[in-house]
Amino acid sequence: MKLRLFSLAAAAALLAAAVSSVNTPASAASTVVVTPSNQQGWTTAPPVADNRPVSTVQFVTDATAPAGTGALQLTTDSTNASKAQYMHTTNTALADITDLGYYTKQNSASSPVGDPSYQLAVCLNGVDANTGACLGYTTLVYEPYWNGSVTPGVWQHWDVDAGQFWSSRAVTCSNGAVIAGAGGPPLYTLSAVEAMCPNAVVGAFGVNIGTYNPSYNVETDLFTFNDTTYNFEVYSAPSDKDQCKNGGWATFSPNRPAGPFKNQGDCIQYANTGK
Repeated sequence: MKLRLFSLAAAAALLAAAVSSVNTPASAASTVVVTPSNQQGWTTAPPVADNRPVSTVQFVTDATAPAGTGALQLTTDSTNASKAQYMHTTNTALADITDLGYYTKQNSASSPVGDPSYQLAVCLNGVDANTGACLGYTTLVYEPYWNGSVTPGVWQHWDVDAGQFWSSRAVTCSNGAVIAGAGGPPLYTLSAVEAMCPNAVVGAFGVNIGTYNPSYNVETDLFTFNDTTYNFEVYSAPSDKDQCKNGGWATFSPNRPAGPFKNQGDCIQYANTGK
């Protein structure tokens, strides 16, 4: 499947939005709830100067989701030009990548192996210290069907950091050359890319359905990048009564079907009963 990837202009915009110094891995794992009213830095913004149709990315209720009651749904229309993406900026050395993963579910697709890809927008030769320019830009694309069997209608977990990626562009690094895959082989492990490109920096991560993938309806959830897992939910709600204490009850999403919690007791009741 041919995927639409970020343009060079979009890569520059992503890196400009990221922090100015390379992040180091966090010391403790955390789960961040992403909702329509608090997207936690995620965006559906299309690449700069790209006027092709961007199809729907939305939060949906799914009782079968791997956590909570919601998931992120990506759809494309019946044309080859449509695409869908949801991305988050970072500025993390490729060498500091420790854990990547996500869950996917194919509701329907024009291809039997259709699923959202996991993408890393990477400056394979690092970032220019003076100008901030991305050096050796490419997108590393993990596709489930190159790393296992896609089962329609079932949530599946993918251990992305242990898998193989194809590169959107050919880039020569200090210790070797990464060859463009155009949707498939050559495939690379992250350790192989790191060995060839020791200065590589990840500027963004996210999920994508590219062009030439019409009539897709797929979902993703529990998207992990290093020590943070993003749980996509239609609204935020407590999973444990302790989250309601010390004013926590007031931090949950007001767009629950029943409206915002009235007080701590109301929140604890929801945590205990789901109502």
